[in-house]
Amino acid sequence: MTDSAWSLALFSLSLATWHSFRSYLKFKHYEDAYVTERRGRIRVEREMKNIREVRLQTGKQSGGAFFVQPIAHVESCYKQCIGTPRQGRLVPSSRSIIHLKPCMSPEALDGLEGFSHVWLSFKFHLNTNTLDEAKAFQGVEGSNQKFTFTAKITPPMLKRKVGVLSTRSPHRPNPIGITLARIERVDKKRRCLHVTACDLVQDTPILDIKPYVSSYDAIESDRVPDWISSTVDTRNDVTVAPGLVQESADMVAKHARLYKKDSELFWKGVIETLEADVRSKFQTKKAMQGAEKRQVFELPFDTFNVRYVWSDDRSIEIIDINREGSKKAETAQTVGDSACIDEELQTCRVAKRFQNTE
Repeated sequence: MTDSAWSLALFSLSLATWHSFRSYLKFKHYEDAYVTERRGRIRVEREMKNIREVRLQTGKQSGGAFFVQPIAHVESCYKQCIGTPRQGRLVPSSRSIIHLKPCMSPEALDGLEGFSHVWLSFKFHLNTNTLDEAKAFQGVEGSNQKFTFTAKITPPMLKRKVGVLSTRSPHRPNPIGITLARIERVDKKRRCLHVTACDLVQDTPILDIKPYVSSYDAIESDRVPDWISSTVDTRNDVTVAPGLVQESADMVAKHARLYKKDSELFWKGVIETLEADVRSKFQTKKAMQGAEKRQVFELPFDTFNVRYVWSDDRSIEIIDINREGSKKAETAQTVGDSACIDEELQTCRVAKRFQNTE
């Protein structure tokens, strides 16, 4: 064999070896990524299983734990926690229906028609920190370390950390909240309670319902910190594109779920919701960056997506509205912090994988 033939054969062998080595590196990269992802998934699944299989005890070791089960759930105009007002009274036109569970007799609603408002005790079911916080409970099986609950958080309006028990944050040791809502109608036949001025998101589990009595519940000489009193009346300036309300009236009246045949109240609820929008420092910065580019954001409300843009720090212009599932929604950013959205999406993916393994 000539020298040129040997050289060609050697070159071909080197080239084949190089391609094989590159293929091996590529395969190893995907294999390592798969192993890492699988280990993370298994760890999360084990933690979820441990939390799910906790045996409740009433002794001293468990701290006197007890069992609580929802008695109702919420059908709301708000589909997700991001964009939902921080208090129902800020959006008087918001609508919700409280549906009793089958274990509750409709007779339990008897007498509520004589009250104007109710207190709703509920669970923050969309929290994304449940696994981490649950480790701090006494008596959780499989936990050999000592944990404490998150002590401080940063309220959107304050921009600095304070103790969690001095806030209304949903991320609490026990994810339980209480809110005030106005009674519009009691429907014993359909086992439900129609309310307005309610800040609860879709499918919120209701733990208890109590009537509001001003003689007991209203305090005249109350005291609040300056960071609350100075921001409680903060509102955005919201405008609607000319002709949009009139053009959408028929569509809203026909396809709305909670505002059927009442497009005027629908738009009032939308505007009140955006007026009461509260954003963190990060969200404010993101909104202002979007304002410079005239970026379109979305607010899911009832069965619609309301599209709007920021013009400055406290000015919003509603530019369009479309039904859920419309292709227009694909180019818009959902109202709120993209980091929070990513966290919720990741939680949903993990939960879905967990369900598929059962």
